[in-house]
Amino acid sequence: MATAAAVTAALVAPIQGGAGAAPATARDTVDVSGTVVVLAGEDGNPDRYSLLLPSGRTVDLAKGFTAEPLSHFTGTVAAPGVGSGRVLTGSLRSRTLGRAAASGTPLEVVDARVATPAAPAGGPTTHNTYVAKVTNFGAIGLTDQQILDGLAGAQQYWVRESSGLIPAWNTVTGVVPVASGAGSATDCGLTNNGASFGAIADSVGSQAFPGVDFSGGSPNHLVVVVPDGCGGTEAAGRGRLGTSLASGGPVITEANGGSGFRVVMEHEYGHNLSLQHSNSRFGEYGGVYEVMGAGPSNYLNPSLGTVYRMEQGIVAAGEAVDGLGGGSWNLAPRSSGTGLRSVFFINPDDGKRYFVDYRDGGGSDAGTWYAANSAGVVRGQTYRTGVVVEREDDRTGSYLIDTNGAAADTGAMRPGDAPWANASNTLRVAVSGTSTVSISRSPAPNGSLGAGSVSFAKPAALTEVSAAASLPGATAVRYQWTFNGQPIPQADEPTFTPNLSMVGGTLGVTATGYAVGFNPSPTATASQVVAPATLFYRSGTKSRATISGKARVGQVLTASGLDWVSDLGTTPPGLSLSYKWYRNGKLIKGARKSTYRLTFRDLKKRVRVRELVSAPGFETGAYSLADETRKVRIGKLASPRPRIGGKAKVGKRVKARTAGWTRGTKFRYQWFVGKKAIRGATGKKLRISRSLKGKKIAVKVTGTKKGFKKASAKSRATKVKK
Repeated sequence: MATAAAVTAALVAPIQGGAGAAPATARDTVDVSGTVVVLAGEDGNPDRYSLLLPSGRTVDLAKGFTAEPLSHFTGTVAAPGVGSGRVLTGSLRSRTLGRAAASGTPLEVVDARVATPAAPAGGPTTHNTYVAKVTNFGAIGLTDQQILDGLAGAQQYWVRESSGLIPAWNTVTGVVPVASGAGSATDCGLTNNGASFGAIADSVGSQAFPGVDFSGGSPNHLVVVVPDGCGGTEAAGRGRLGTSLASGGPVITEANGGSGFRVVMEHEYGHNLSLQHSNSRFGEYGGVYEVMGAGPSNYLNPSLGTVYRMEQGIVAAGEAVDGLGGGSWNLAPRSSGTGLRSVFFINPDDGKRYFVDYRDGGGSDAGTWYAANSAGVVRGQTYRTGVVVEREDDRTGSYLIDTNGAAADTGAMRPGDAPWANASNTLRVAVSGTSTVSISRSPAPNGSLGAGSVSFAKPAALTEVSAAASLPGATAVRYQWTFNGQPIPQADEPTFTPNLSMVGGTLGVTATGYAVGFNPSPTATASQVVAPATLFYRSGTKSRATISGKARVGQVLTASGLDWVSDLGTTPPGLSLSYKWYRNGKLIKGARKSTYRLTFRDLKKRVRVRELVSAPGFETGAYSLADETRKVRIGKLASPRPRIGGKAKVGKRVKARTAGWTRGTKFRYQWFVGKKAIRGATGKKLRISRSLKGKKIAVKVTGTKKGFKKASAKSRATKVKK
């Protein structure tokens, strides 16, 4: 995308994430734009980054590139194989991207300009599922009704756990059978870290549900069912990451028997809704107290923990309390619908927020692995009822804290267990009674960290800004963004993207440093006024306004403007366009439309147009100026043959009719009998005398208009009747 104020400037956009190493100069490259989609990593694999192209195809991006899901990408990727340093265009470009999409070949990012999407508007969002089964990977071991029942159960789980943000989740279709044009029974989009996931989802979605948006930017979910065990044991399901509880996206899942299908779908839907895995020191999925962990097959998923609820902004009043100052609280079960259900605090050793929940195995947690109190070891530990401590992990994940050291039973604390303490032993969590949680604090042995500073670049709406803190001695930093002095919920990452409503207000950030054995540093603050968003023109489209039409007096010129977008690549809400026309550089009074009819004042002069754009929350004064036309030439009058109106009869009057001539033309007339001009007959009308009886008359019209070349036309002859 290019800036509007200087539309010939280089492409620009805020960068979040990074590009991999540039390929050798001999390799061919392709300029691309699209939406970044992220496939959640499974079985220890990292997240897989891909680009959803405007064509609907998905191409994978090589390791080294990262960005937030649904970010807008404009940049250059290296074509596979050895090339000659060309920039591929046209059909060659299309074929190259098509082959990469079909094969799952990752493309190296040479240059990336990435704009992070703004947070979706709050409020309840109804979700829709479209489901298909692949017919050419083997037999599906579930009936269509079993598939639909499993999906209904998984969807109801998220309706229940979303605190009203998902009021309904509907399955729009039956199970549509589709032969996938990509992938095979040996991978199914589930193995090799989902190498063929995008190609299969694209193939199935485009065949079964053409035109439906499964990018994640809408609450539409595509569920692709493949045979149980398809592709091996790497993953039973995979789902793309969304950005909030309003997101959708594709899922590929095996047709697991029993309750396994529904349980896996609840987890994969969680990825669509932006949630990352719940892990532990024993490995990925080790946080089995969460739907984003993974217990043994056919056990149900527990209710959503407070760590995820706070990330999604659905913690209700009275549901959780900040326990950093110390105290004692009696917790209701996490699965309960009322009462105090969690205590949270920021660990002074690492700056991360920790959550203490009570899991009793009842209510909506009944039927879970931990509620079974099994002696079996799963992912390195056993799980049981009791008080669980989790902390936030990455941006949308959780981490189960090992509360009992090296003991085998590390899932939860019960009365009589030793308290859990942080690394510096300055904060301890103890359990008494059934679920009474006490937090105590001790002085930091090393005193407090020193003061420091924090800064960030000039903020503008829809453009991500990054805070940078300098806090001596800190090994971890926690940020909190504010607007007009008030904390912004869930805005505690180093980066933040102001929205349009913040323009003119004050964006601030606080930074606090942490280190083991120290009290946190004094809070460093910085603030700046949010500037309007920048307008761009869409990459790959024309870079300036243009004028069409002939530069001739009397002709209409038409201004064709730019494809104006925000740095997210979307049309700004409330976009308004206006125009100003100029003659030899001077404004033409009253010429404010996208069209302009040339007049005699434009003769031998040059005309151009300025397209001005405005949108609420965006910069003012953005425009695009078209090139001047050639010098305007003299006009050509429209001069159709005149007609003779009235009855050509002795004693009657006839009249010259000039319909179709250029508006405003002035006329002179000359009547003829045969080829001879009738003396004195130079008016618009002619009285028929007896001397004209039986003869043929005609009229010649000569038109003139300022700025136009004179034109003449003669009517057909009309015989005078007796």
